Amino acid sequence: MSSYAVLWSEPGRPTRAGKLELEPTGLRLEGSLGERATREVHRIFYEDVETVHVGRSNRERIAGRPSLVIDLAVGGPLRIGSLQGLGVLSDLAEQLGHLTATAISL
Repeated sequence: MSSYAVLWSEPGRPTRAGKLELEPTGLRLEGSLGERATREVHRIFYEDVETVHVGRSNRERIAGRPSLVIDLAVGGPLRIGSLQGLGVLSDLAEQLGHLTATAISL
C-alpha cells in the first residue's frame, strides 16, 4: 500500500492535511483541519473516479501549488496537493490511472 503526505479539498469544505493511502478498492484519506481537530477518514472507491488531471489553474491549486484533480461521479472534484513535491503528484496520477483504468491528463 502506497502512502503520501497530502492536503486535500472538496467543494464546500475546508482544506485538510493528512495522508492518502492507495488501498485495494480505493483511496483512503485521513487527516484533520489542525492539531487539535478530530481526525477524519474519507474513502473514495476507484469505480467512482471519472477523470484525473493535474490542475494548474488558480482555482484548481491548493496553497498556490498544482494539485491532482479527481473528478468523481458524485460529489464534484476532489483536489489533492502533495506535501512532498510535484513529482509525487505525477506518481500518484500514474498509479490512479492503472487502478481506475482512467486516462490521465498531466
